[in-house]
Amino acid sequence: MTMHSPSKTPSGPELSIRRRSHASAQHLAFGSAAPFDAGQVQDPHSPVALQAAWDKLYRARSILEAEQAHLRDDRIAIQGAVEELEMRLQAVIAREERVRQLELKAQLDREDAEEARNEQSAIARITKAPFVMARSVFTGKK
Repeated sequence: MTMHSPSKTPSGPELSIRRRSHASAQHLAFGSAAPFDAGQVQDPHSPVALQAAWDKLYRARSILEAEQAHLRDDRIAIQGAVEELEMRLQAVIAREERVRQLELKAQLDREDAEEARNEQSAIARITKAPFVMARSVFTGKK
């Protein structure tokens, strides 16, 4: 857009259209028909045509602002969802790490218990042997 200085543009009552209030611009944006019929306007530079053009501009601007607000709200909602997913991902990673550590600890405990059984002294094995045989004889097979 180029800006024109006031000295270069023609000034006159037919070209000075004041900006409408915000309330009337919203009224035009949400359902009221244009105040003229395009077929009735002969001169595109007439005050009625200029007013209609400004009304179209205000309506388009209000629609744009509404869409920008919706996009901003959507972007904020998506950003919140992404942050929530990232927090859930971190929680899952931490939980998997805890489970992995617990499984590793359980495996080490099993290996230690097995090694302890295998490392019994010869005397302990000899003294327990009769009792192990008696247990195997007197236990019924199913």
